[in-house]
Amino acid sequence: MNVYIYKALNREGKILRGLIKAENEQSVMLSLNLKNLYTVSVSKVPHLIQPILLALSKKVRLSDLIEFSKNLSIMLKAGIPLTTALTDIGENLSTDKFRRVIIDIRDMVEKGISFSDAIAMFPDVFPPIFQHLIKIGEETGKLDESLENLAEHFQKIEDLKTAIKRALIYPVFATVASLGAMGFWIVYVLPKIVMAMKDMGVKIPFITEVLLQAGILFQKFFYLFPVFILILLTLIQIFKKNERFRWIRSYLAFNVPIIKQILYTRAVALFCEQMRILIGAGVPIDRAFDMTRDVINNEIMKRAIENAKEKIMSGERIWYSLKEQKIFPSLLVRLIDVGESSGRLEEQLEFLNEYYTKSLHEYSARLGKVIEPVMIGVIGLFFAIVIISLLSPVYELISKIGKV
Repeated sequence: MNVYIYKALNREGKILRGLIKAENEQSVMLSLNLKNLYTVSVSKVPHLIQPILLALSKKVRLSDLIEFSKNLSIMLKAGIPLTTALTDIGENLSTDKFRRVIIDIRDMVEKGISFSDAIAMFPDVFPPIFQHLIKIGEETGKLDESLENLAEHFQKIEDLKTAIKRALIYPVFATVASLGAMGFWIVYVLPKIVMAMKDMGVKIPFITEVLLQAGILFQKFFYLFPVFILILLTLIQIFKKNERFRWIRSYLAFNVPIIKQILYTRAVALFCEQMRILIGAGVPIDRAFDMTRDVINNEIMKRAIENAKEKIMSGERIWYSLKEQKIFPSLLVRLIDVGESSGRLEEQLEFLNEYYTKSLHEYSARLGKVIEPVMIGVIGLFFAIVIISLLSPVYELISKIGKV
């Protein structure tokens, strides 16, 4: 997929500009035409800049997809026509980008394009699983049920994200607060004290001099700090495309203490939830493994899922194929074996997702208590350095006065 910048005219003659993902320029023009837009110009964004533009562009939140799926499911169950439901939902959305997307989809459906094909025109808004389950819902005549299942699925994914945010909020806040306090002392307080001490002829200790020079450098080049952050974020986006970098990041995610417990548990819960909804929707097992692999953000588990799929395709049972990968927990393997034998695999996957999600919530609740003494020690060390750097000159001054 490439990213293109387009310039187009709508039916009212208003000029619209934006970003769009597509295979080529012809696909961009076709997509804009289906949205009742006249293409003025299309230009491909260089690959180096694409990650930055995508990161800065407004995205549709998962909570918006949950609300949309729930509302549309309720309206379809009530017998309201799809185009009418899309119009009502689109007009009441608070997010401008999502509102335009829903209205564009409504226009496509009115032209005779299927709902699933219209959704597929917006891959940056609707993930593949959304497109796939909508297509299944259209084919089975149970579109309202597919939308309800999608809303439930995305809510579980949102719960996983919330658990991780809760786990990380305390250490992040404590780190930022400590660095902010240290910066304030070094940049504003310490130079004034040192200047007064030097005027009195007091010899400045080494640790105080080091902190003083650090503060002076920050004052001179503070404007480079946001530039450095921007460059760092850009490099991270670029390195994400490097396979070796992704493997190193994945290895650290599953091996660094504390972080491992959070990210590994999330990955396992996400695997169970994704497989549950796909198998429940009747998606073939090889396709379910492919779609699950694509949503897992860890190269080690991606490879394990791919290897397991190949074994299943060669005739092995699901539980045994997962067991061979050594990365999936024994509880998961055991319950999938039970579900596979009893024909109730979907129920076992749902139980596993709830179990690992609950474990993640409990761990996030305990994490603050575990990290608190560590953070207190780090903050205490910081203030010890600050106090030593401030009191050492004072001690020198008192010694000098005492000798007089």
